Amino acid sequence: MYTQCEAIECRSIVPLQDTPSVKSTFNANLAIKKPYTAIASAVSRGNTTKGNMVVYHYSQEIPVPSYLLAIVAGEIEYNSTGKRTGVYAEPAMIKNASYELAEMEDFLDTIETVITPYVWGNYSVVIMPPSFPFGGMENPYLTFVSPSIIIGDRSSANVVAHEICHSWFGNQLTGRNWSHFWLNEGFTVYSERLITKILHGEDNFTSQARIGVDNLRDVVNSFMKDGKDEYTKLFPDAKREGPEDIMSNVAYEKGFLFLRYLEKVIGTENFYGFLRVYVASYSYKAIEVWDMKRVFEGYVMKLPRESLQADPKELLEKVDWNKWLFNSGMPDKEHTIYNNDAIKEAIELADYYLNHDDSPTDNNYKKFTLDLRIIFMRRLVNGLDKLSHDKIKRIDNDLSLIHISEPTRQAEISYAVFCLKKKKKKKKK
Repeated sequence: MYTQCEAIECRSIVPLQDTPSVKSTFNANLAIKKPYTAIASAVSRGNTTKGNMVVYHYSQEIPVPSYLLAIVAGEIEYNSTGKRTGVYAEPAMIKNASYELAEMEDFLDTIETVITPYVWGNYSVVIMPPSFPFGGMENPYLTFVSPSIIIGDRSSANVVAHEICHSWFGNQLTGRNWSHFWLNEGFTVYSERLITKILHGEDNFTSQARIGVDNLRDVVNSFMKDGKDEYTKLFPDAKREGPEDIMSNVAYEKGFLFLRYLEKVIGTENFYGFLRVYVASYSYKAIEVWDMKRVFEGYVMKLPRESLQADPKELLEKVDWNKWLFNSGMPDKEHTIYNNDAIKEAIELADYYLNHDDSPTDNNYKKFTLDLRIIFMRRLVNGLDKLSHDKIKRIDNDLSLIHISEPTRQAEISYAVFCLKKKKKKKKK
């Protein structure tokens, strides 16, 4: 059993003002029959036993918005993965889950060195049942993640890096309403990819950013095609739309691109300094984008001219906040270019299969990282109309994608393979 309160479902559990603008503390006493365990998104205060019932006591002393109230119960056990981190899972999954997420302590240590200390004490992840409809949910002390990230090679652990970064952006300081959703997600994506850059290098960072841009373009094109231009704005009008309707990759990826632009305007080290000032200024508060803008501009104006290599006021005048926040569609092309030799190789390989009737002589697919495979497969799926039955058969023979001996459990690759299978079967008919 589990709860899912984001965006406005907490009102079905507790009578309260179900809005991120209101933060509160809470206590929870959860009674459950042995041998099951019940956990809340709060600090454990022990348990008491009454016959065949166990009452678990929890206290959340840091004010949080209602959507971060969470409960999970079932036959689950815990395994520590670091001095502050650990995993809850069903007994059959606990070993694999602990291996998959062994880097969590490194993720925490890494982002703390750039931003500010982690204020929540411990960090735990719960591996949810397959019915859980999201990749992850950043409940404090108790992140929920999909079992689809347990692949065996730690290649989807960035999902947990993302949820860890919500500990600062979303949980510690929160967008005041759902129009400001990008303050939670854009800063979190930026921080997640910063972890990737520090731990795994610039090429991996670039690959993940490229996947993000491609995802954003697909979502924007879909919304625009349906006449939902409002949904493609970084700051959509939440007063006229339901929050679930406007939640999309736009907040994540357009927000990331805006922050990367601001980083380039003032320089990387200066931008890291801004992140620290921003978090310190609004910890435990619900804020609006104008609060963030005020802190950013105030911070930049105090920077020495030599660190910016330009006049602070002149730099700030270049930033078109209204364009970034209120324009629909994709950002200008110059802000969406993420490329390197490895990405080019993946795209060129996909294009060869799309545009030729033979196999390429130079094929390094099996050496590709997961991100490069996603880029390659996305390119194939987007060009599906060019793929005849014979071409799909050739791709399968060369790369063992469809009749693969060990089917991948990575969700995006699985979806791409499904699309190829569907096209192949349709052609047979």
